[in-house]
Amino acid sequence: MRLEAAEKHSRIGEKINVVALDADEQARRIHAAIAHHAFEIFQNRGSGGHEQEDWRQAESALLRPLCVGRMSLDDSLWVSMDASHFQEGTIQIWVAPRRLTVCGKPRAKRQQTVATPTIAPLHEELMFREVGLPVVVDPSNVAARFKGQSLEILLKKARTKQEQAVKAAAA
Repeated sequence: MRLEAAEKHSRIGEKINVVALDADEQARRIHAAIAHHAFEIFQNRGSGGHEQEDWRQAESALLRPLCVGRMSLDDSLWVSMDASHFQEGTIQIWVAPRRLTVCGKPRAKRQQTVATPTIAPLHEELMFREVGLPVVVDPSNVAARFKGQSLEILLKKARTKQEQAVKAAAA
């Protein structure tokens, strides 16, 4: 019975889209999504004068720090996170030399018995989880896989100019 439950919650075989995207483009995309959601909040309220509040509400609904486990290996950085907040099949990983963003559609929450106000996205928007990386990585050399509900990402460290020179001299 426990094995069946583990298989039900496993995401093995789910496709993960990894994109090398510079930090400025990551920030631009996130900013655009927050602006769109803030405008929806404004429209639903039907009155102006609350732009900063709308922005903060949109930001807190869509953008959060990424809680990760990470370990530096010889030539790689291993990052692991809980992927259960994202709908299956919607996860994208954006990698810049010093920044990692995981985005996707939020998983639908179960109906709550007590009515509580929510600041969830008003439609199927992406949510974003970001983390600054402690080392410079090569955005073109990333591997990602699921291990149960965990998403494991292996990022190769970028070679320093000195390491590149040594490799070129040896060739």
